[in-house]
Amino acid sequence: MSGGDVEEYLRGADMPEEYRRYYSSLSGGTYDIFEKAASAKSNLADSSGMVEPKIAVDLSDRVAKMHDLDIAGPLRELLATKGKELAALMLAKEIMDGKYLPEADIEKRIDSAVRVGLAVVTEGVTIAPLQGIADVITKKNKDGSEYLSVSIAGPMRSAGGTESAVTMLIADYVRRQAGLAEYQADSLDDETGRFIEELRIYEREVGSFQFHVLDEDIRAVISHLPVELDGVDTDPYEVVNHKGMSRIQTDRVRGGALRVLNDGLIGRSKKLLKRIELYGLDGWEWLAELKGAVQTGENKEDAAAKRMREVITGRSVLSMPNRLGGFRLRYGRACNTGYTSVGFHPAVAEILDHTIAVGTQVKIDIPGKGATVAFVDTIEAPTVRLAGGDVVKIRDVAHGIELKGSIERILHLGDMLISFGDFLENNAQLVPSGYVEEIWKMDMEAAGAAQGSPSSADEAVRISRELGVPLHPRYLYYWDQISHEELAMLLSPLDKGDAISYPAACKPVLEKLGVPHKAGPEGPVLEGDEARIFRELILDNPPGPDASAPVPELISRSSGITIRDKFSTSIGVRIGRPEKAAPRQMRPPTHCLFPVGGTGGPTNNLLKSAARPGFSADILSRRCPGCGEPSISIRCWACGERTAVERTCMQCGTDVDGEECERCGRPGLAHSRVEFPLKKMLVSAQEKTGVRAHDPLKGVKELAHQDRIAEPLEKGLIRQSRSLTVFKDGTVRFDATNSPMTHFKPSWIGTSAEKLRELGYETDVDGKKLEGPDQLVELRMQDIVIPLEGAKYLVSACGYIDAELDKLYGAPPFYKVPDLGGLIGHLVVGLAPHTSVGVAARIIGYTETHVCFGTPNWHSAKRRDADGDADSIILLMDALLNFSRHYLSDRIGGLMDAPLLIQPLVLPHESQSQAHNIEVVKRLPPGFYEAAAARKKASEVGCVEIVKSRLETAGQFGGYHFTHGTSSLTTSRPRSAYSTLGSMLDKLDLQIRNANLIAAVDAAEIISNVISTHLVPDIMGNLRAYARQNFRCTACGKSYRRIPLAQRCSCGNGLIQTITRASVEKYLKLAKRLVNEYDVGAYQRGRIHALSDEIELVFGKGGGDQALLTDF
Repeated sequence: MSGGDVEEYLRGADMPEEYRRYYSSLSGGTYDIFEKAASAKSNLADSSGMVEPKIAVDLSDRVAKMHDLDIAGPLRELLATKGKELAALMLAKEIMDGKYLPEADIEKRIDSAVRVGLAVVTEGVTIAPLQGIADVITKKNKDGSEYLSVSIAGPMRSAGGTESAVTMLIADYVRRQAGLAEYQADSLDDETGRFIEELRIYEREVGSFQFHVLDEDIRAVISHLPVELDGVDTDPYEVVNHKGMSRIQTDRVRGGALRVLNDGLIGRSKKLLKRIELYGLDGWEWLAELKGAVQTGENKEDAAAKRMREVITGRSVLSMPNRLGGFRLRYGRACNTGYTSVGFHPAVAEILDHTIAVGTQVKIDIPGKGATVAFVDTIEAPTVRLAGGDVVKIRDVAHGIELKGSIERILHLGDMLISFGDFLENNAQLVPSGYVEEIWKMDMEAAGAAQGSPSSADEAVRISRELGVPLHPRYLYYWDQISHEELAMLLSPLDKGDAISYPAACKPVLEKLGVPHKAGPEGPVLEGDEARIFRELILDNPPGPDASAPVPELISRSSGITIRDKFSTSIGVRIGRPEKAAPRQMRPPTHCLFPVGGTGGPTNNLLKSAARPGFSADILSRRCPGCGEPSISIRCWACGERTAVERTCMQCGTDVDGEECERCGRPGLAHSRVEFPLKKMLVSAQEKTGVRAHDPLKGVKELAHQDRIAEPLEKGLIRQSRSLTVFKDGTVRFDATNSPMTHFKPSWIGTSAEKLRELGYETDVDGKKLEGPDQLVELRMQDIVIPLEGAKYLVSACGYIDAELDKLYGAPPFYKVPDLGGLIGHLVVGLAPHTSVGVAARIIGYTETHVCFGTPNWHSAKRRDADGDADSIILLMDALLNFSRHYLSDRIGGLMDAPLLIQPLVLPHESQSQAHNIEVVKRLPPGFYEAAAARKKASEVGCVEIVKSRLETAGQFGGYHFTHGTSSLTTSRPRSAYSTLGSMLDKLDLQIRNANLIAAVDAAEIISNVISTHLVPDIMGNLRAYARQNFRCTACGKSYRRIPLAQRCSCGNGLIQTITRASVEKYLKLAKRLVNEYDVGAYQRGRIHALSDEIELVFGKGGGDQALLTDF
């Protein structure tokens, strides 16, 4: 679509008028930047003379431009009437029939049909159709019949398990349309046996799959597939018993094909059966007969329990599943949760020394596998025991910070807020809710009352008695978690006066209940509201003994006040990846994509290389016909004339005029290692930019593209002057963890109401004019709030772009951003590593966090959720001006993480289903809680309004609601302790301290898990790596598998080991200390001592263990 087409498209869409203006502004800004970038590139001062990313507005546009086919219009019509899945098949048939490739042969049409079909299914975002499919060709069966073969490569993983398997369904559909025979497995070799052997080797040597599958299922799938599943080799491990097979071209493992088989065809077989029924394909009934796959785990154990045991050193376990005192499940969504982001009370972070921060990944047992941390201060806060014995319920963050130094034990961690949408996305079983304020309010409405929450225990009791509603949750304790014997203990206090005192034996019961109390000389003492509640519930009219009735029911009968269960379930939580906000850098960091070979030392220093006489580089053979100088840019750096690429025949060495040699028909080679005037060009570049190079100016060892195209040196000089580095595709990037946000307050993002009005935010959620910093505003679809660190980095990037436009391209500056405020309103693109489409966004503010806040629809457009992954943020002008495919590798996977396309608009109906499952209600209805009490699957609940119910209407764009408010997004620190603590010992110390502090965690169990899942595998892996290690040159960095006979590098310098005894033993003494200090069992203790003995056998007896800092 052109800019005009987009405007016409927007005029015909059903959307609010403010969104029409908003989208028009975004698309207009994108096309304006595109034109400016194209104008700058036209002066030919770069190695590429055109803007390479293409603008694609919607799914149809993306698929058409990704595959260079004129299919956008027809596909748009098919999508409107048939839906994505059927449209993929119908379009594949039209391509195969020659409608869009009339001059191509049948194999080319079949290849394009399968790729385009997969592209439609994967929404034209991933690189899987281009590079995940290596080949689609026809082969012959033993009987001479032709069949279809699909060769899979590693990037197919980006499509996901179900979609990767759908590739085979699309291929079968195309096969039928082409009149090809079915693939006959095992007709020439034991191909089913090859897959079984190959898959087991992959599991043993390379890595695990998402599912574990049976040999008989592998045999059944391969023998029944109507299309051959083939693949390219991905890893250096060979089969032993099935080598040299006639139809399989490699003896190495084929990771892409194995994933399609294991995690797709078998692991997602039930989902595929539904897709097969939709497609109307016969001959696939055998899928229903598979035994099926189980989530990877030891002895087929519950996968969630296994996740909780996979403890990493330094990453704390905060809560064990179903253990009282852990995080209580609270249903609902805040403006900063949902979409796999869960809410914790911010006081939790403060009292745990910031073990968690905004964006920290956590592994959980329900409803999914992982999530990111957000803070919500309207849910229940922790209850703690202080050093003197007092038990206190933390009121707010300030109270938590005040108490932090005196906390002895965290008895109850409080709530974890999880959205209904997350349960729906995972089709998880709902769990009965504890009695919370939201349910109490509905009970009040049912009783015909509209009163707010009670301000005291007296008022709470009065309301319950007069209206017959249950006791308010603020005054409710965990009565459902104590036994009848423990209740009986509480019926006999030492003193029933204004303050109620109990003997010391009752203290554990009161702590279990979560009742705040003082530590008296004889035992715990209840005062104030707690004393009043106890008198009303169990002391004035003590409940009688009845072991057949639950404790809450007994209390309700005797007191006349209805008591509901406070507990629901405890969520298992352990820390995963820390939050991330950092520049994306190559390894080693690079200023300029220019090759120095081995002459630049470990840092690939261009200045060091330039100082060498006769410097040569393997680079594109571009030369000026006028002055004869080699050149990087299309226009000669020395005289300004247009340069030409010189090609040489690989076979006969003659000059080639064109792509192929006229004499031998071989392709001409466009690069060669030639003497290059690097020193002269650096001097010229410094004069041109007015920037002086500083040591080291970092290049690359070699270029990745087959033509070896380099960047102009001016870019590297300007980047270095602004402390920026380049990524492999020529762009400057900043990575940040994804986090959802649907609403914000101006004070949260550091942007004034006046500035926000300029950006189109005229009113708050109540329709009032936006004037103050604390009004709540709904976030627009493609507006983002970035980390403050990222904002500073992008301000530097703006200066780099402006200097580049001025000094290199001779164009006027574009950004003119003097400070952080100037960045507000500018366009960027977000890009996920496994995709090839950059999604446009507008910066509207910053936070002191390490996350990028955006709407779920925007994250979904990148094919991301918020489970702890980080994506790149790139200035839009940078992506259009500096990105080039010619910097990227031609190998399979080289196009991943590259903005081949730019998507200027995010349309909600094109987002993934996960974004459509988000609830948009002010409160969850009574029917939801009834369904939870009945433990129904989330998919069986139809009473909660979600985004999906608003698709194709104006309501899909806005008017979202949430159930829980929050006063702030952050805590007193932006980073978690794991990110800020220096050594692993410090991190482990915090991990153990947290385990001892939290009642819901068993410290000995955690230590045992750390040893078995991290320390032992690490020590064993390092010992194994020591035997296989390489040797590295200290000067040029060249690596050797074995030490040369000369004992030196080819450059004359010495060689060193890459793995030493110290690196093998780095966790050994720590492990010894842990098994001696904690009751981890004889088995764990024996493993560690056996490893110690093995290390001594390899290295000899050590001279004594080095002391740890923590030993002192």
